[in-house]
Amino acid sequence: MKSERSINTSIKLLPVIELPSAEGKANRALIVLHGWGANQHDLIPLAQSLKQPSTHCFFPNAPFDVSGTGGTGKGWFSFPMNENSKRERIKSRETLISLVNDVQEKGFTSKEIVLVGFSQGAGMCLDVMLHMKTPIGAVVALSGFLMDGENMKGREDLPTETPIFAAHGLYDPILPLKQSKETLHTLKELGFSLTWQEYPIAHEISHDEIGDICVFLKKVFGTTS
Repeated sequence: MKSERSINTSIKLLPVIELPSAEGKANRALIVLHGWGANQHDLIPLAQSLKQPSTHCFFPNAPFDVSGTGGTGKGWFSFPMNENSKRERIKSRETLISLVNDVQEKGFTSKEIVLVGFSQGAGMCLDVMLHMKTPIGAVVALSGFLMDGENMKGREDLPTETPIFAAHGLYDPILPLKQSKETLHTLKELGFSLTWQEYPIAHEISHDEIGDICVFLKKVFGTTS
């Protein structure tokens, strides 16, 4: 068995850390999107808890510099939500769709690709999924929110067969649970079936949550997820 190693690359102008399969040829790809103010290193421990030996992980860095209480980091778009942040979000979405396409060029089918995101990264996972021309394998959206969901109503080409795991903390002071439940309601109205979980935590990821994600991925893909 090969030992895991990280590779720093650049795909479609995004800096990307890659964590290749420990068994050579991978049969699953996780694209992991960090939250606002963090960076591409932030969710590597989460992905390491989720990945199987035959999984290849990609950690892109968001393109925009942002400043928050924790200092300077990266964001997929700026806050507050306005026309400028909308332009940034569309640019990030287009770049991430290009990343998904490049991952397919590495030998993965669209159904072998999972988008995993936390907070703003979770919102981007849902946004990218809704605008892909071909359905992806699954989405894991943690403590996130849906953008422009109302504008999706009436579309007949939505990838409603895409499995979605969505979860939120009961005591989240950053993104209130109510906002995430509105996302849940909108996705159901659009025709998606979701696995939904709530946890007695704040704006964070718990061990129980990781365990439930593993169960979800095994249900979707089998033991080789």
